[in-house]
Amino acid sequence: MDELISLYRERLKIVDGHLKEYNLNVPPEKKATNPFFITIPDDYGSYSNRIMIFGQETNGWCNECGNNSEYSNSLDKSIEIYRKFYLNGGINSYSGPFWNEFKRIRKAIQEHKNTVFLWNNVNKIGRIGKGNIKEINEIQFRYFQLIRDEIELLKPNVIVFLTGSDYDYFIENNFGKFKQTEISDSIWEISFNDDRLKSIKSFKTYHPNALYFKGKNRTVIPNLINEIKNACI
Repeated sequence: MDELISLYRERLKIVDGHLKEYNLNVPPEKKATNPFFITIPDDYGSYSNRIMIFGQETNGWCNECGNNSEYSNSLDKSIEIYRKFYLNGGINSYSGPFWNEFKRIRKAIQEHKNTVFLWNNVNKIGRIGKGNIKEINEIQFRYFQLIRDEIELLKPNVIVFLTGSDYDYFIENNFGKFKQTEISDSIWEISFNDDRLKSIKSFKTYHPNALYFKGKNRTVIPNLINEIKNACI
């Protein structure tokens, strides 16, 4: 989608110098990695349901960009990595809580509904180490706000956050103020104040790592699947 690429190029010009300056002054394990860009399949517009699932962040994103995945302003390469890893089946060889449950949700919905799934993250700029860093977060929130623009272009009708409460901070900074109502054990329905987001059915549950730790994935994920099915056309 040309509009999406144009959006990314525009925002990269704004954030580029700030990330480079930050990386000059921190040790390797604290350096910012490449921003998380997404793309869509060629037949995206043919689906009646467009579901966007958000994870937390991708640390060390685009290692193929070189220099241990340190930020490099490699937009085209980063998008190609997303296409290869997510759209072209690279995730099929990945296990672990997040991808196990992501694929479980996608398979269950696609068996019954005409749907396309996109993978996104609420933290668009990760770090080379684990977790996130206040200074990188501040750069992101100030100079790299683009999730609402992604949504406006891609028009998902269902959004799912597999993030847990610890990442409400990122949701609010990227999407704006919101309210949440628990509709079943460990599943919340999200209502955004932004008029552009009000028509989108949005749900949140814990990150699958936490669901596994709590022993709840076998009940929460099937309940979440039912909520998504009911929200689909």
